[in-house]
Amino acid sequence: MAGFPSVKKGNKIGQVAKRPHPGVALDQKLIAKLIIEHTGNLSRVADTLGSCRGVIRRIVDKNPELGELLRQQRERQLDQLEQSCFERAIEEKDTTLQLFLLKTQGKSRGYDQNEAQNAAKDIATAAFDFIISKQNKPTV
Repeated sequence: MAGFPSVKKGNKIGQVAKRPHPGVALDQKLIAKLIIEHTGNLSRVADTLGSCRGVIRRIVDKNPELGELLRQQRERQLDQLEQSCFERAIEEKDTTLQLFLLKTQGKSRGYDQNEAQNAAKDIATAAFDFIISKQNKPTV
């Protein structure tokens, strides 16, 4: 197809991934190195090793150290994504992104959408109650 690369992810152009022999254990140190290199993307790790994602996932699930490393790498990736969002919100003055970040990251500082909705509801309820109470009292 036009516009699409002719190679799989993780391989260099012209290289075909070599499949490991069945029953041959994959080196956990190499898997750890690739988890760091690919920032926790197990599909890329599997492609680099010539394996499938499910095999790598099972290896990671069985090894607590690899599981923790995977969790740390994914947290690092989220931190980088958050930082790029903050920078974009400020540099490009993207008000939609700024509001989203305030509502999600600024909850501890009072930027909670639910609290604002609740306050508006409380004000509307108080106004309604006031109007109803005035209607029930005859004027003198």
